[in-house]
Amino acid sequence: MAPYDYTLKEGIWDTRDDYMDFPDPEQIKQSYKRARIICQQSDVTVDDIVKLTDKFWEFNRHLAVMRDPAVATILTIHWNLCMGTIGKFARQRPDLRPLLEDLQNFNVCGEYLLTEVGHGLDARNLETTATLRPDGSFDLHTPNKAAAKIMPPTTPWAGVPRIGVVFARLIANNVDCGVKPFIVNLHDAYQMRPGVTSRALPRRNGSKPLDHAMTTFNHVHLSADSLLGPLNQKADKRTDFFEQIWRVSVGTLSISLWNVPALYQCAFIAGTYSYRRHVAGSAPGQRVPIISFSTQYRPILGALAQASVFDAFADEAINLFRDPTVNPLVRHGIATCFKVTVTLATQKALNELADRCGWQGLFAYNRILEIALTMKGNGIAEGDYTVLCIRLASEILLGRYALPPARMKDGLLARHEAGVWQEAREALASLKSGDHRDQPFNAHILPRCRALVEATGHRMAYEAAASGGKVSQGLLNLFESVCVMSDLSWYCENTRMRRKDLVARDVEAAEAVLPQLPTLLRETKADVWTTAPIVDDKSWEEFVDRLPVFQRNNGVSERSRL
Repeated sequence: MAPYDYTLKEGIWDTRDDYMDFPDPEQIKQSYKRARIICQQSDVTVDDIVKLTDKFWEFNRHLAVMRDPAVATILTIHWNLCMGTIGKFARQRPDLRPLLEDLQNFNVCGEYLLTEVGHGLDARNLETTATLRPDGSFDLHTPNKAAAKIMPPTTPWAGVPRIGVVFARLIANNVDCGVKPFIVNLHDAYQMRPGVTSRALPRRNGSKPLDHAMTTFNHVHLSADSLLGPLNQKADKRTDFFEQIWRVSVGTLSISLWNVPALYQCAFIAGTYSYRRHVAGSAPGQRVPIISFSTQYRPILGALAQASVFDAFADEAINLFRDPTVNPLVRHGIATCFKVTVTLATQKALNELADRCGWQGLFAYNRILEIALTMKGNGIAEGDYTVLCIRLASEILLGRYALPPARMKDGLLARHEAGVWQEAREALASLKSGDHRDQPFNAHILPRCRALVEATGHRMAYEAAASGGKVSQGLLNLFESVCVMSDLSWYCENTRMRRKDLVARDVEAAEAVLPQLPTLLRETKADVWTTAPIVDDKSWEEFVDRLPVFQRNNGVSERSRL
């Protein structure tokens, strides 16, 4: 027997149950109570959601979404996906207005059940069925385990009645009429509806707990008016499907906006902590703040520069996305480009900020890693960003449409964008078949897609910030340098600058804005939204006083609790 093989045979080493760690129902209920408060006090209406007014977008850009990301998740499903889908039909269906009023006031919580265990990004092939009965009603059924709806919260732990927009394959007279949305009552806040089963999933690692679930239907009877839209399917099945799930495209952009407050919040936490935390200096008895080290202030400055530029990029992306004169494919491409660019930048920045807080950065109570894991989930929600990249880059390379061209063609980022896309076009031209579904395309083009979309996003973000007047030249220069440093080899090969020149340029950009760092941290306005105890001495002392205490002859302190 090899050393330690006994751990594979003894029951105590069966660790599978270790991961059956479920959220606390009371904590879940608290997040839904918070969501109700926002619904009832924010004055966001059905019209705001359907028409994509400024009020709809503003919530997704506010620091409030970082206070309790579980609430933000509840509301992005409730407002955008559920109410946005139902609200589209309200003009022709006045009978839907009472339900929409209940949803607007959060008397009922709305869900959106599209993807299945076996069908995520290929949701067009989903297997849940809604069979038309002779009396006009429907039979909603999950035919197998792979057809279980996955992720949307559906348990009674919410403490509020819940309905869902459930996508199912409509079968009428043994004919597949395509995927259609149906309104389905899920539970009354206490009991699941007969035939509906919700299996709570274990809590997501690191992020705020929410009752994510696996949901199935066992021949659930639906009235004729539960169907949203007509029975028939359009001739173009692909277009018909994407029109049905159009609010997912809205979500691709709207939940990606959270990255901006995430960057501001985490930069504030790491920056404020770095001014507070001191270490021994070079002189006897000297104490210096860790913010004085470039390895500390550089990630913080970089995150602030990215947040400022992405905020300006958000303005432009929103305006283009809701412009009815822009091709819908281009609008979705802009949403994808925004999502990919800010998601990749935020993940890298937040992981670095957590590292710069040392052991403190590992704990959820200091928020940075918790927010990072929340944003990692957003990179998958409303379209996995990697697959969105593949779709967008492939369609552009195949000439089906194009994103807005560069306005500052001589800029470094515009030249980089043009260069990497030209490389990809040359690689595509060198392939024998040119078929975007064959193995050569898979091997040579797919690995480039993310970098292609990111290059376009960097250029668009820079141009938006440069023309918008909201971002200082110093932060613009630093943002540009951060982007350049992410692909040094291209700039070394295609510009007259050597590696050492680019590194020196990067140092110069950061040092130029360093004196502004205290002001930049204040301007985030994140102080009042911050709960991390490491930002000041008083908060830290209060946190320590709440910890369980173990000492001889005392056990656990009665007043101490987490």
